[in-house]
Amino acid sequence: MIQCSDGCKQHNCITNFTCLSKCSFGYEEGDTSCLHCLSIDPTNFVTPVYLKTKEGCVSTAPLRQKKTWIPDPSSIPELFANNNTVYFTFDKTTKIDQSPCYYKHSYRQGKWFKFDSTKINPVVDFVSISLSKESLSDFNIYLDVSNSDSTDKNPFCLAHFFLRGSSYNNRVKIPITFYSKNKEKMMYIFISVDGFESFNAGIRIYKDPGNTLMMYYNLNQTDTDLLRSNLDSSLTYTFPFEEYGMYGYGICAPNIIVSYISFTLNFRGNYSIQIYTKDQNRLLYLQEYRIKAEHGESIEKAPATCKTLWIGQEHGVLSKQGTKMGLNIKIDPNEEGDNDTRYFALMTQEMKLTSIVTIRAICPEDCNSKTNNGVCSVEKGKCVCNEKYGGDDCHLTCSYKGQWQVNNYTEMCWFGTEHCNQYCNCESGYTLVDHICVSNDCINGRIGKDEECKQGTEGCTKNCFCEDGYYVSTNKKRCKPISCGNGVINDVYNGKGDFVRKEECDGGVNCNKYCYCINGFEPDPNHIGSCKEKRFPVWAYVLIVLFSFAILFIIISSLIIFIVFIMSYKRIDTNTFKEQQPVYYYYINGSVKTPPAKENRYDINPLELDFGNTEDVTAIFDTRFEKITIKNYSNNKWLLVIFHTPNNPKYVFHFEPQVVLLRPHLGSKEITVYMTLFCTTKIRDMKIPYTVWFSKSKSSLIIMSNLLKDKTFETWTQDDQIQMDLIFKTIQRHYHNNLTITTDAASSTHIDIDEIQMADEPVAEGAMGKVFLGSYRSVPVAVKQFRWENLSTDEMDDLKQAAMSECELMSKLRNPFIANYMGSVTYIPQVSMVMQYFQLGSLGEYLRKENEDFFVIPYRLKLRVLFDTARGMAFLHENKIMHLDLKPDNLLVNSFYFDSACCIKITDFGTSRLTMKNSKSLEEKGLGTPIYAAPEANHDEYTFAGDVYSFAVTAWEIYYQEEPYKNFKSLFEIKDYVGSGKRLEFDEKIPTDYKNLINLCWKQNANERPSFDQVCKMLVQINQKVCGHVELGNEVSNDKIEEIINKRNGNLQRLLNEIVHD
Repeated sequence: MIQCSDGCKQHNCITNFTCLSKCSFGYEEGDTSCLHCLSIDPTNFVTPVYLKTKEGCVSTAPLRQKKTWIPDPSSIPELFANNNTVYFTFDKTTKIDQSPCYYKHSYRQGKWFKFDSTKINPVVDFVSISLSKESLSDFNIYLDVSNSDSTDKNPFCLAHFFLRGSSYNNRVKIPITFYSKNKEKMMYIFISVDGFESFNAGIRIYKDPGNTLMMYYNLNQTDTDLLRSNLDSSLTYTFPFEEYGMYGYGICAPNIIVSYISFTLNFRGNYSIQIYTKDQNRLLYLQEYRIKAEHGESIEKAPATCKTLWIGQEHGVLSKQGTKMGLNIKIDPNEEGDNDTRYFALMTQEMKLTSIVTIRAICPEDCNSKTNNGVCSVEKGKCVCNEKYGGDDCHLTCSYKGQWQVNNYTEMCWFGTEHCNQYCNCESGYTLVDHICVSNDCINGRIGKDEECKQGTEGCTKNCFCEDGYYVSTNKKRCKPISCGNGVINDVYNGKGDFVRKEECDGGVNCNKYCYCINGFEPDPNHIGSCKEKRFPVWAYVLIVLFSFAILFIIISSLIIFIVFIMSYKRIDTNTFKEQQPVYYYYINGSVKTPPAKENRYDINPLELDFGNTEDVTAIFDTRFEKITIKNYSNNKWLLVIFHTPNNPKYVFHFEPQVVLLRPHLGSKEITVYMTLFCTTKIRDMKIPYTVWFSKSKSSLIIMSNLLKDKTFETWTQDDQIQMDLIFKTIQRHYHNNLTITTDAASSTHIDIDEIQMADEPVAEGAMGKVFLGSYRSVPVAVKQFRWENLSTDEMDDLKQAAMSECELMSKLRNPFIANYMGSVTYIPQVSMVMQYFQLGSLGEYLRKENEDFFVIPYRLKLRVLFDTARGMAFLHENKIMHLDLKPDNLLVNSFYFDSACCIKITDFGTSRLTMKNSKSLEEKGLGTPIYAAPEANHDEYTFAGDVYSFAVTAWEIYYQEEPYKNFKSLFEIKDYVGSGKRLEFDEKIPTDYKNLINLCWKQNANERPSFDQVCKMLVQINQKVCGHVELGNEVSNDKIEEIINKRNGNLQRLLNEIVHD
């Protein structure tokens, strides 16, 4: 089923997220996906903007006018720490702005407030900000705080939290803190919502003493004892920092501002508690601190002191490659006599993180470490016991290495054997037999769910597990000697060391996998390890010969019967129904168009064919069939019916049989017509003609049908006509009529080439083939035709299959940063790929000074181009797809405005593989474009990291807008240069973080390059500092961009008009 976005005005997509009609008002028209709202012009403070809501793209108020990251400070309402609530309203007049904190959609409906910290008296270190509202809702209200000066280019996000729609109020605590460079000592608060909402709410600020004891969880003795009762159990706690995190300097880490959630943990006992957070691979901190009031002071004013700090990241010799970040720590019980409450705080610097914490009880009795029985392993979450000790707490085991360590062991099972618990008792459902725990299945000769073998077979213990010296053969549930398979004849011993048998063979001919000779064979003394056939006595041979003759007689008799049976039936090959049938000349001279009826002496029913799809459409490549009954009502004439099938590669109508000959007087036959569609094309109301002939001479009808076979209007000769005139004298009646198709082809990505109006000359040409501009159902498209010249038939078939596989792959990929794949033409030898046409062309067209449309791209737009590219590449890599030819020419421009929903769409991924298959010379072999290829690609090593290298070269080219390696004389020189570890040079003007990103991405060792997910995160951080580089790329104006867009649109319209008129 084709997916269509809500923004498609008439909800009529020709392929997934490709709208045939125009987008609804307020949606971006750029790529006809109608998924994104209109781009926001950051310099336009008058025109209303469109935000994505549950109802679609909704017109809101215009952008708030400002010159820095905040509006004019004098226009911002001021709040005071007097515990009074200030009420505010969001409605259609609330303007759109950007927060100092990061959001995926940066433009938001919001309001500003400010708070002057110098006006607090007496001075405090913390304040609390509370949000409240009158009624519940289905949306959240977000609050962001920054302590940056209004003139700063890169504002700092100090705090972020939200009020959930299902809550009436929430609050956040923040520190009164500023950097030494801050002059204003002002806190700026931005309140916003996702999309567009109308509501009333209130905000208040009040002093906070700092040690306000808001514990999110209180874990007590009951909780921990429950965990101790079952060491396999655990408790999971959620720490939603974005909603309930408080902000401040860590008590045990006083140099960093963190978001924290506090909890208490108090327990006594002979066990420890494990706190584990590594499943999410996030850097977290945990601090334990004490608050002790003395001399009657309140606990809120008492100083907090650090007891312990844990950091969820290993360093130095403790670090291991691939180790996840997070906490895995052990909390010991309260010390005897210590009745003080133990306070903990989980801390993070990721404001929007929701952390999952797992708590378990571990290491009872401290693993009896005082008597050297074992040690507690936090990494394993359990005791690691020394020899002779075991169980949860490393107690003395009842047995060790087959020897009892206790005196009374009569009712005990061997420690460590299956289903024997740590105290040497059988688990429930098992019976003790000779100190082994045996299941009911095993006792009754069956193999239980987790058991390995059947009791009584070789190497199988009484509890149905393979004993020492054997291992289980999983496919047969049978024990196999560990020596079997080494190619040497060995003695086999059981777990007790007793001799069992000598192997008959090992690895030779006629030897089975358990080192026994197969039935009828015995060990061969001349070929150790193999088996020879057993010799039989003479009387046995005589008996075998007689028996063989009897069997042979039965076989021959059965074969004769079978052949007779087969000869009476035709073998059906379903592929036959997908092949075109012979052409029969549609000869209607002297014929009358006559429908089937009794008075017309024949009947064909039905005449309308829907192939079982009365209500549904017919899927592409699905072979459907329908039965047709033909009757001859003539009393003395033979009836001949010929179905003249259309010879069209778009579809096959196969009649079985195509020519029907019926005897006089109620001759009847049921035939089957098969239909297979190879593309989405119009078939409803299509006519399939047939001709009807009556004659008293059966032979005349047969001669005539043979005469018409494989003939067309063009190949019908005068001699044929003379022969037809002679035969026609024996024809008494001649009719013609049509069958009508009454079903439709399903929408698909398999396109009918006749629906594409295509230019005669290509708009681009490269190693992979030619690209033509076309129009498909009024949508501009790029039609890519692969090169097929100089290929043999086999090579062409292989390449066609590869191209079709690529088309099938692309049809399943949908992502905003991947060029829209609309379909392919695969039913004709020349396979074509149909993509949406982007009138702005590729990014490479704007990077060279010698190009007509060259312009200096602003730095912020460069970052957005790289960000969109990285997101698209991350999507491809998530789907296990390498691009193999990432470069500016394969980045299509969707928009030149950095605030657009999408600026860049990636294309041509995978087509380089087709280019390699089509290459003939050694110089053409290899994937991608050499100047962008990673050093390992020169040795035919292609990895995901190779795409990251290409991204680095592309990032260099986008920044400098110059051709990489332009001063090099040959590709071999470039390959040697790159292979030796050298790279393109930088100047001192390039921003350091941009340069560091490139250096990281083109590292010589592919394993040291980041993933595209990591690249995306780095680009977000670089973009946050973009205000510090406003001097880069300021030469271009919006007028220049508009001029390019208008010219490109005009050229596209002119070319489309030429195509349509042609």
